Amino acid sequence: MIKSIYPLLGGLFLSVSAMAQSAEQALLFTNQQPSGTARTQALGGVSVGLGGDFSSAFTNPAGIGIFKTGEFLISGGVATSKNSSSYLPMVDPLDVKGSKSNFQIPNIGVVFVTNTNSGSNTWNNWSFGLGMNRSANFNNQVRIGGVTDYTSYTEPWREESEPSSYNPDYGSIGSALAYNQALLVEDNGKWISLAMPTGAGGVMESIYQRAQIDTKGGINDYVFSLGTNYGDRLYLGVSLNLPSITYKETLSVSEDDNTGNQNNDFGYFDYKQYTTINGLGFSGTLGILYKITDRFRIGGSLRLPTIYSMSIATSADLTSNTEGWKGKQSSSGAGEDYSYNMTAPLRASAGASYFFGNLQDADAVTGFLAADYEYVNHSSSKYRFEDADKGYEGGINQTIGFLYKAASNFKAGAEVKFARIFAARGGFAYYGNPYSNDSYNMGIDASRKTYSGGLGVRTKGIYFDVTYSYTQGKDYYQLYSTNDANTYPPAALLDFKRSNIMGTIGFKF
Repeated sequence: MIKSIYPLLGGLFLSVSAMAQSAEQALLFTNQQPSGTARTQALGGVSVGLGGDFSSAFTNPAGIGIFKTGEFLISGGVATSKNSSSYLPMVDPLDVKGSKSNFQIPNIGVVFVTNTNSGSNTWNNWSFGLGMNRSANFNNQVRIGGVTDYTSYTEPWREESEPSSYNPDYGSIGSALAYNQALLVEDNGKWISLAMPTGAGGVMESIYQRAQIDTKGGINDYVFSLGTNYGDRLYLGVSLNLPSITYKETLSVSEDDNTGNQNNDFGYFDYKQYTTINGLGFSGTLGILYKITDRFRIGGSLRLPTIYSMSIATSADLTSNTEGWKGKQSSSGAGEDYSYNMTAPLRASAGASYFFGNLQDADAVTGFLAADYEYVNHSSSKYRFEDADKGYEGGINQTIGFLYKAASNFKAGAEVKFARIFAARGGFAYYGNPYSNDSYNMGIDASRKTYSGGLGVRTKGIYFDVTYSYTQGKDYYQLYSTNDANTYPPAALLDFKRSNIMGTIGFKF
């Protein structure tokens, strides 16, 4: 399956990897998952057709037009991500289990309200909100490992070394370090890797390959939002969004001689590559919300494409032991810092909500049902490089269009309010598969499901909400790629789970 398309993608992905920029990163920065206040997350992320929560400033700014009083809020939470992988034949079960927890401040914000009128045919109030929402959490760990007799992580480095006039100053960091440590050697005008198994023309019978990918950071979306309402029926809103990306990745790869032979010129190598990406974006959101009746609302919003200015820095360390050849050596290197632009796709959303119970009696049991739909075309993400890199730009953008597709996201939630101040909530969200049906994606359905629930206490001056959510889904990770189908490694199949506990406290003024 992979062999039929590797000539199309192999060289392109090697070039992209050398710059530490790839189609995968474009998806990472645009395929955002559950976010918002504890109340919104308990409702499965529903907010477009509901309003009345600070989360509306990011999803449908018309929703803050419902506010009648000012409000300050802050949230805190702990997220735990877990991955299990299926890669090569495994020896140590710990090599396929990854886990990472982190504390975060999902959002902080304030809403100011100016009440000017209270009629059915006038503009009644204006609401202005500003704050931050964490729209993506990159804290994660993936571990893969297993025995192979036909491929090595050094193979892309070796391919860079061809022809024999290879100059390490123009290769990737890894190939330069491997060249300087004589892990790559020239034999009769052809370069070989001392770590390559015999099945690929190397000298090793088999190797044990391990990799660990640790990532941290996220996307903090800063917003300036304006909402208004006409006759307490029609609500309009607009927001200016300034998302900030911080992404740090440590890729650790090791390969060991699986035979125990100490006289074959290879014992092991340990390679670490450090990647830091920072970005600042600009976008805007337009929204509308309309109360058809006191019980039924509908809404829609349009988040315009986000234009990011990005920078990337890479460095690496390599330690190798080639036994009787050159022994144990260690060295490090750094890549050239690079700047580029990226455009994230437009997001279009629609929602509706229905309120039940006696809405005029504060002591009555009341509540609502709400649902949202979101459309996002992941294949429309684009890179823009400097003039000298237009070839890379066209190739990567073509690959993005080849690998990804449009996805539909669905969210639904319900709330029941009782005993005047208490509320119980539940929700569900489905995030559609962003991958095309192409065989390079291994036929993986990378859709994700989130189940959530929470409780809230609300008085006239203060409120507190707490939420637990659980997300699960599948994905894949391609550790490296080669130009030769016979040495092309399998993709690691991933089973992803994330638990999130968070609380929001708010003060009305």
